[in-house]
Order: sequence, then structure tokens, then C-alpha cells
Amino acid sequence: MNMTNQNNYVDELTLMLENSLKRMKTEKPDFMIFTVSIWTDRNANASSINFDSKNNSLRNIKESNEYDKKHYDKYVAEGDLEMAELFKQKESIRFNNPANFELSDFEEIEHSSVPPNWYSSLVKFGKFAFNKIKTELNIDVENFELGINSTKDWYDKTWNINELKSK
Repeated sequence: MNMTNQNNYVDELTLMLENSLKRMKTEKPDFMIFTVSIWTDRNANASSINFDSKNNSLRNIKESNEYDKKHYDKYVAEGDLEMAELFKQKESIRFNNPANFELSDFEEIEHSSVPPNWYSSLVKFGKFAFNKIKTELNIDVENFELGINSTKDWYDKTWNINELKSK
């Protein structure tokens, strides 16, 4: 493993986070942060930080559920319960597709390179970013969550303020 590559990746993520903190404080000081997503696309050598509000999240869930209900009803009517299952309503207040966040790709960074074991570094960085954002920015103190991507999903491992309260 190339430690320089690993350190550069984390340094670049830190720079992206610091830039986003400065911008949020000056450009969006009243924005109530409900969800933060940090993702890395290893193939593109890029990472992004995304911020969402609760209202935007709820609107996206409502639209998604309306879309899903049409398909669910159609497949149930056709007797295809296996397909219908794919379109069941989501019982959530959090929409977790960063592309639809209110401040999608708020700050991006192009990496010199992304190390093969980027995910383990991103997990450590995610915990650090969660704590930093929680103390420096305007967050929804009841429901704030930060999620990072993995090789399986754009929003996978999460840190939630409610989980911290219960520990």
C-alpha cells in the first residue's frame, strides 16, 4: 500500500470539507442541514460533499412514493407480486440519493489518485467529518445524519445524531 497516496487522498478530502464549511458559513448560514453525503468515485478520481434539508428530503420521498405507487398498483393488478414488491412504499423521512440533495455536489475535489483501499479511509474520514459538521454548522439537532458511499451504494455507511444520543 502506498501511504503517500493514502495520505494525499485524506488530505484532499479534508481540503474539500474545509472549503465546504467556509462556503456554508458564508453562502448558506441559515441552511438547516438534515443530511450530508460524502462520496468518492474511484474511477473518476473525484469526491463530493452534498447537503440536504428536511423539506427537500420529504418532497423527494413523496415524489418517489407517488411514482412507486403507480407501478406497485399496476403489478399487483397484473398479479406480478414479485415485481410489485420492488415498488413498495418507503417509510422514511430521509431521501438518500445525493444527486437529488438540495445542495448536490456543493463542493467537489479532483484527486491526484484514489488508493485501492479508499473505503477504509473514507469511513475514518466520515466519522471525522460528522463530528466537525455537527459542531461547526447549522444542523437539525434531532435528525442530522452523514452518509458515505461504498462500492455497493452511493449512500451506505452512516452516522446519525440519534445513535450518538443513545450511546
